[in-house]
Amino acid sequence: MSNLEFIHANWSAPKNVRAVMSLRKGGISKPPYANLNLADHVGDNLFAVAGNRDLLREALMLDLGYQWLDQAHSADVIEIESASAKIKADGLITREPRNACCVLTADCLPVMFANKEGTEVAVAHAGWRGLQAGILKNTIAKMTSDPNDIMAWMGPAIGPCHYEVGIEVKESFRANAATQEELNLVESSFAESDLEGKFYMNLYLLARRQLLAMGVSSVSGGDHCTHCEEDKFYSYRRDGKTGRMASIIFFQEEAF
Repeated sequence: MSNLEFIHANWSAPKNVRAVMSLRKGGISKPPYANLNLADHVGDNLFAVAGNRDLLREALMLDLGYQWLDQAHSADVIEIESASAKIKADGLITREPRNACCVLTADCLPVMFANKEGTEVAVAHAGWRGLQAGILKNTIAKMTSDPNDIMAWMGPAIGPCHYEVGIEVKESFRANAATQEELNLVESSFAESDLEGKFYMNLYLLARRQLLAMGVSSVSGGDHCTHCEEDKFYSYRRDGKTGRMASIIFFQEEAF
């Protein structure tokens, strides 16, 4: 039996919903991808990736269909009825049980969604480009549940302590702000760095406030930093050539 460990979503989702994020330990990939790299696009040995995905399936101990994505930092969200070959998108929604919606990250923010009835779940890959393009807005818009009936959990991402970006990133968000309230949101999500023209970006704060503005009042998570916690998480910003964790959400008809 696999001994993999996960970060479990700490939220008030229905008992038939399961949302987890893998850690980097327990797999068979060699450095610099050690150990549980689940991405097949980062240069790792593909046999190791396949073996790691087998370990993941064994650890979750359920007959699930895993939907993987070809992620492009877009705002594209796809609804699925069953798992298939890799899809080019950055968000997934399903209303069918035992379909595992998966995103891969190594600093970007994974956001998972569930409705209060436990009949609809979703996941979004939200780096700064996705947040700017509207990945969270598009995910909420494509879900059939009312935003008031949706809860969200923000999985581990790079924290504002290490996510330094150029002024062009901040200005791109400022340019997209349609109201003074949105402009204030942008200003509060960036803090000046010691380097001229650089800012520390708070992905968690920006995502949380975007969700609240869309009517999603139950937002949890946002208490990790992938850069700081090297023993648990991959970090592209820290290591460059590295692996990816998987954030996975699914539901079944009966409670776990």
